[in-house]
Parts: sequence; structure tokens; C-alpha cells
Amino acid sequence: MASIRLFTASPSNRVFMGYLRFPRFYASQATKGTAEEPSAESDLPVTFVEDEDLQAAREARIEQLRNKSRLLPQHRNMLHNQLPYEQSQSWIHETVKYKRMMLGRYGLEGSKVDPRVCFPTKQERLEKTEYERVAYRNTLQEMMAENKKSKEEKDTRIRAREDDVAKKMEKLDKWVADLNARIAKKEAEARAAKERKDRLVEEVRRHFGFRIDPRDERFQEMLAQKEKADRKKVKEAKRKEKEVKMMEKLKKRTADLEDGEGKASTEDAEEVEKK
Repeated sequence: MASIRLFTASPSNRVFMGYLRFPRFYASQATKGTAEEPSAESDLPVTFVEDEDLQAAREARIEQLRNKSRLLPQHRNMLHNQLPYEQSQSWIHETVKYKRMMLGRYGLEGSKVDPRVCFPTKQERLEKTEYERVAYRNTLQEMMAENKKSKEEKDTRIRAREDDVAKKMEKLDKWVADLNARIAKKEAEARAAKERKDRLVEEVRRHFGFRIDPRDERFQEMLAQKEKADRKKVKEAKRKEKEVKMMEKLKKRTADLEDGEGKASTEDAEEVEKK
């Protein structure tokens, strides 16, 4: 049972009488015990005060009932812009990063953090200097010059590419015409080959003088002979055409050389006359 202590009510502490809820029995017994001893305060009413532990528990209970939000204490502290935890609850709360964050959010007084954690230590400064020396070897001016050079090279490549595209676009019509010519040539060659094949088959049929199955060995043998002779004729024709072209080139080159010699002799004669 909690301990109980007595005090004499006076005008200054009568405010607390409304909060006391003890049975009247204790008050009456105390009044009987003190009535026998005459004193200056014998006619004042006597009351009781609860123990400090009970009063603290009641205040905690009242505070809990007042918390209608049902938030956790740390969340309620954050809502009121206060430090979430008074004591560290995890190893994270002891890290430099967390302390710096608390210091930046709640200030010097609210965070209870030593502001020296915001400044790097001597070892950290040395490590950072070494990292910068290895990672960034060039000075700012050198990096700017290198960046300018790379940008100029990139612009040069872009301009060269654009010029190349422009030149090719000028030749596009010629390329399209050449492509169409090659396609037409291949189609003509394919038609010529088909016509030649049909012609040879018809010649073989006329050679035998009667209708014969194309799968017959005699037909195949005669067709092979005809194809061989035809290829020989085509080869001979190409050789003659090539010889004709070669002769034309030689004639043209000879004419150019004669024209050049004539011009040179004319110029020499003019120089002699001038002299």
C-alpha cells in the first residue's frame, strides 16, 4: 500500500483538495487523533496527499489519454519538431551521417549533437586529397582545354559527315539510274538466257525430227552439245567485242598523244619565234 502523509489545509493549498478522492474515514480518524492535542491549526480541516509515484502514474495516464492521435512517441516528437529519440536505439543513430542529419534538421539545441561531426577529420582530409589527386590528375585549365579540343574535333567530324552526305545526295540521281540500268541488264540477261534455252530445246527437237521427252538421255546429251557450242559462240563474241573496245581505246590514246605532241611543237615554235 502506498504511503500517505498528512498536511494541514490552508488557503494556499486548498486548490489541491478537489483532486483528492480518499474515503472520509481516514479524514475522520485523523481529525479525532489530532483533536486531543491543542494547536493553533486544530480547527483547520485535515486531508491527505497521494504518494509521488501515484501522482506521476496518474499524470502519465492523463497524458496518454490526451494523446488522441495514437502516434508513437518518436513520431509524435517529429510532428512537434523535436528529436525523435532521447537515447540511441540502433547503431544507425551513432553514425556520423545520422548525427549530421539530426543537426541540420533540429539545430544545435534540439539535436544535442556536437557540431564538430560536420567537419572532416585529418584522416578523411588526407584520403579525399589522395582521391582527388588520383581521380582528377589534370588541373581545371587543362580539363577545360581538353574539353574544348574534344568539342572542336566532334564539330569537325560532324561537318565532314554533313559534307559527305551532301556530296552523296548530289550523286543520288546517278546512282539510282545506274541501279535501274543494272536491274534492267540482269533482267535482259535472264530473258536472253531463257530464250536461248528455249531455242536450243527447239533445235534439239528439230534435230531428232520427232517429239521426244526432254528427260531422255539422247535429248540431254544433244542439249549439252548445243549449249557448249552456244557458249563457245558467246565467248567468241565477247572476245571480239573486247578487242574492238581495246582498239578504240588505243586509237583514242594515240590521238591524244599526237594532239599533245602537236601542241608542244607549236608552243616550241612560238617560243623560238619570240626569241
